[in-house]
Amino acid sequence: RRRDEGPPGVSLLVRNVSPDITTQDLQMAFGRIGDVRDVYIPRDFHSQQPKGFAFVEYATHEQAREAREEMDRFVMKGRELEVVFAQEKRKTPDEMRGRVVDGRNRRGGGG
Repeated sequence: RRRDEGPPGVSLLVRNVSPDITTQDLQMAFGRIGDVRDVYIPRDFHSQQPKGFAFVEYATHEQAREAREEMDRFVMKGRELEVVFAQEKRKTPDEMRGRVVDGRNRRGGGG
């Protein structure tokens, strides 16, 4: 199912993610708790190395709350995860590159 179908989900920010962890690892671990809609591990644009955090999206606030309680301080691949509610919706690749902010070019002027 695509991200833009259906009502918006509830995203968790997962910090202290090992560079060895895959989206499948997170999908399996967090999927024990509820309906995981999406897992995203941001990567550095140039090096393509993971940035050390991830987003896990659940279908409902209740599942996300339960997952936060269950998975906060959970150890995966030698690292203790920190799980909190994400403050914003996930950015698009263009937003991550700084090209789009509120529909305008971020650089302004001569871009």
